[in-house]
Amino acid sequence: MSKIVQVAAIALVCSISGCAPVRYYQALAGKSVAEPEPPKIVERGQRAPSHEKVTAMSDGSYLARIRKHGEQRFGVVDRSGRVVIPIGYQYLTDLGGQGFVAIGSQSLRGFDRQGNETSTTQFERELHFRNGQAVAVVKAAVGGSSEERYGVIDTRGKTVIPFEYSGIFESSTDASPTVSWYRVRRDIAGPGEPGKIRAGLLDARGRTVLPIAYYDVSPGIDRQGLDRGWATVFEQEHEGVAVNFITGVRMHRTGGSFYGRTVGYSALLNPPPEALNQYQKMQYRKEHAERYRLELFDTQGKLVYDQSDIGATWDLRGLIAVSRTNKFALLDADGRPLTLFKYNEVKDYGGGQALMVADGKVVCIDAAHAPGTERPARECTRATTKKEGGKLKRRQRDPIAVPAVYPRYRG
Repeated sequence: MSKIVQVAAIALVCSISGCAPVRYYQALAGKSVAEPEPPKIVERGQRAPSHEKVTAMSDGSYLARIRKHGEQRFGVVDRSGRVVIPIGYQYLTDLGGQGFVAIGSQSLRGFDRQGNETSTTQFERELHFRNGQAVAVVKAAVGGSSEERYGVIDTRGKTVIPFEYSGIFESSTDASPTVSWYRVRRDIAGPGEPGKIRAGLLDARGRTVLPIAYYDVSPGIDRQGLDRGWATVFEQEHEGVAVNFITGVRMHRTGGSFYGRTVGYSALLNPPPEALNQYQKMQYRKEHAERYRLELFDTQGKLVYDQSDIGATWDLRGLIAVSRTNKFALLDADGRPLTLFKYNEVKDYGGGQALMVADGKVVCIDAAHAPGTERPARECTRATTKKEGGKLKRRQRDPIAVPAVYPRYRG
């Protein structure tokens, strides 16, 4: 096989199966690339390796940090520069007279002030923290056998969600990535009954948002409504319905997609004639752009927008964009129309604002202003995006408010 043919074959395989960049390079170059090694762990009592001093303690020792390969690890070093607690933990908390709590890649350990290990919990999987919390897995004795049980811990080693679930899945929305929600699963069958795995929803404080009573809760893109109180619950195995766990509303039809603070339902207005075969239906769809009737309902279940001949709908984080005959219009997060169908392009958006293009002119539309208001584009750009770490990030104007108590939806 020639080199060109070989490279083409490798590229084709990698495009299909998704080779990692390093392995893709290895396949093309015929060379191996060394994986980055973690910082070497220096044991207690030995001279500490090169490190940063983070926080001094009353006895002269201090919290030490090593940064390597974009990661950081913590430990404790005494005043003479010797290791008290090895510098190899993701998080380390000083508990004063009670000692320290240290979280490793797969463990939770307690130490006294002298660095003696006082407790150890070994987890079955690596701990990956997100928003200050991590899903953890332990082995538990259940009915004479050992089974995995899932829980959630924080960076201080405290249990946020107890280890009593057969599965926990962390979710967050694109609009509020710093707020975690947890879909939990557990067998709720009684003694002697066949297995009955059901799902529920907990918030980041471990409180029950939706009880463990459903076949599933907000899988996949259905999670996008969570920060507005919307969830999709599967009361039947393959049939989901939208509920709002903040207002207590349950919609009276299946399905639904989440846009802003609304739930939307689309009905196809021009389906292919039933008499056509599959190939003819495919050709029909190519020749006839799909047109929908779009209905949007607010968090109280009230119809707030009803429009026919809609081509597509997008959630723009504080705005809703809809298209008709290749023209765009904007609604606010509650489904209130802000513009006519007159724009050719949505250029930029975020925080309840959008840059819209009509006949080459770029204007700013802001949900905080009266419908029909167009402002100069320069007044919108600074508010919609900002640069963080070299990357443009959407600015979110409307933060989520977590209620003190979650109501149970009606129906």
